Amino acid sequence: MFQGRWKIGFTPYFTGDTEEAIEVLAKEGYDGIEWSAYQHFKTAEDLKQLARATRDRGLEVSDLMCSRDLVSGNESVRNERVNSIIEKLEFAREASVKQINLFTGPTDWASKEFGENTQVVRIGKDIKEAKAWENVLWAFGKIVDAAQKNSVLVTVEPAFGMLVKDYYTLREFLENFNSKYLAVNFDPSHPALYGNDVALAARRLGKRIRHIHVKDVIGKPGIIGEDFTFPRLGEGIIDWKDFFNALREIDYNDFLSIEYEPDNYIRNIWGGDWTIAAHEAKIELERLLSL
Repeated sequence: MFQGRWKIGFTPYFTGDTEEAIEVLAKEGYDGIEWSAYQHFKTAEDLKQLARATRDRGLEVSDLMCSRDLVSGNESVRNERVNSIIEKLEFAREASVKQINLFTGPTDWASKEFGENTQVVRIGKDIKEAKAWENVLWAFGKIVDAAQKNSVLVTVEPAFGMLVKDYYTLREFLENFNSKYLAVNFDPSHPALYGNDVALAARRLGKRIRHIHVKDVIGKPGIIGEDFTFPRLGEGIIDWKDFFNALREIDYNDFLSIEYEPDNYIRNIWGGDWTIAAHEAKIELERLLSL
């Protein structure tokens, strides 16, 4: 059973200034940073320099967020997205980064974030579920092969509104692959939103979990900001004590990466200063770990 101290990371969505992010997170006592391929680097050389700067301050690159919508778009669009992900796998290998994070799609907010113009489909309305599964499994077949070729782990993250959105759709997805280069990035907020027992899910997934996003949730499935939201840690529905106990039972020893999304605090309470979020979220997490 895991008896040590988990490494704590942060995802600095709120700034494109990587030097500032490294300095702030190092001073706050974080152990790692989860960088985004669509915000923090564009080329292999960019990533190598970023990884070097991160490590020079005593931090690890815990993960790279490289997700694309693999459900929407025509065959040409999906093929471009797959090739883009494969390119990021090659970048990761060159920068000695051990893993990247993906989700399946579809999701409207992600397409806006990535600057894509392709219409986002709705499963069951614009596209049949069977076709959505066909698209995703085709894409991940190519991605997992590339992950093995580059010796870089791919973690899939269930997320609200997507094809793979909770524990049960995740298990359906995983049954289609048998590769040590495919694992899980488990964010308990998404399965909890769909009524899953996240501690039970963690126990059943066991060693398939190779990265954790720490985020709370409250509400019901629907529109973010209207039907549900991601509040500060400890203010949502997740039983963190039970969840962390489950992680100890499965001997989880990778990162707890804080994915801070209650951005109304940053805008309206902290004057747009994301560094306060980094400070406060770490205190919140450490309090929950002590329960």
